[in-house]
Amino acid sequence: MRIYGEDDASLAPLEGQTISVLGYGNRGRSQALNLRDSGAHVVVGNRDDDYLARARDDGFETLSIREAATHGTVLLILTTDESQPLIWDDQIAPGIEPGDLLVWSSGYNVGYGVIAPPHDVDVVMVAPRMPGSEVRTLFERGTGALAAVAVDQDATGQAWERMMAVAKGIGVTRGGVFESPFREEAELDLFAEQVVWAGLAAWFEQCFELAVEAGFPPELVVLELYASGEPREIFHLAANEGFLEQMRHHSTTAQYGVFSRAQLLRSEELRAKARELLVQDIKEGAFVREWTEEQAVGARRLAELREAALASPMARADIAVIPLVQGAYSATEPDPR
Repeated sequence: MRIYGEDDASLAPLEGQTISVLGYGNRGRSQALNLRDSGAHVVVGNRDDDYLARARDDGFETLSIREAATHGTVLLILTTDESQPLIWDDQIAPGIEPGDLLVWSSGYNVGYGVIAPPHDVDVVMVAPRMPGSEVRTLFERGTGALAAVAVDQDATGQAWERMMAVAKGIGVTRGGVFESPFREEAELDLFAEQVVWAGLAAWFEQCFELAVEAGFPPELVVLELYASGEPREIFHLAANEGFLEQMRHHSTTAQYGVFSRAQLLRSEELRAKARELLVQDIKEGAFVREWTEEQAVGARRLAELREAALASPMARADIAVIPLVQGAYSATEPDPR
């Protein structure tokens, strides 16, 4: 895998271009501000709500999404994945002209064929591997996030150079960019969300329940599991040194416990369920169909699932613990980031 950096990109392809950032949420705001600070001409398209007001307060020319799509030669399509198909035909597609550059931050809609861009435009992806707001935070520090990039369609013969210019403008070439096709990026993202993090969430809840059943106070259990901040530091070490190599920072008691018991907790039944989710839901597209149907009825099940999760015993323990921990952090670490 090759990592491309600052020297592999130039801002020149953005000269004389109008960049329309469609959607001013966490991703849109960060990327719009970074591009402007990099010298690009940026306008913002959003529906008339608090996000549009914030863009106006940030000093951007603000337009409707349809107006911004028409105005720009480079379109950063940064509304939510679920909203894009709903507004594509009426608000985005009518503004697209031959030779425009369409930039996605996720491979979801194009990779799964939910949206089919016209054939006479460049279609690329610049997908930071970081929450949207952190893309701005890192940029202001003079660093950048890693990002996946892809050229799905090269109508002008310059799609790669134009894509890399956008990547440089939002600051991700500082962190490094690597190639990953739209569908691959989307599948891996869904795999992380639906297998890795879903499994982690289920395991943490089961461990919480097990520890409470054994007589430990719920508040101390959530402190031990995550609220102390220790997992954050472990993942930071893992990102810099490797998931298993970072174990050298732990006591020999911890090392022996992890290495000797990890194999005992592996489950062929769980592996089979994870494989089923990966193949049927992600690779074969069952999840995309299910989520599309869920959106069509107003995401009622999502609301029910969220309500149930926030009413769980572990979430109730959080309510008691998190304010105390935040107070401790604020007293010793003005900015824990």
